[in-house]
Amino acid sequence: MAAIKVKLVHGLSGIPASHRATVVGLGLKKTNSVKLLPDTPQTLGMISKVSYLVEWERVDAPAPAGRKARKKAAARS
Repeated sequence: MAAIKVKLVHGLSGIPASHRATVVGLGLKKTNSVKLLPDTPQTLGMISKVSYLVEWERVDAPAPAGRKARKKAAARS
């Protein structure tokens, strides 16, 4: 599975609250912050909603492990 690299390129000042919440949901906090996300329809929907605030590209990297996978791996060790 591929991954998507998302970068916040515009500040959040004067942006509607629902769009701010979407940016936070993507894991972006400050301008120029970058996050590697799994390539899923949900992620692409969030990106399309705030496309005027972010830049994104598909990368050939393994998709990051989700919260459940990290928790399960931590329980094993």
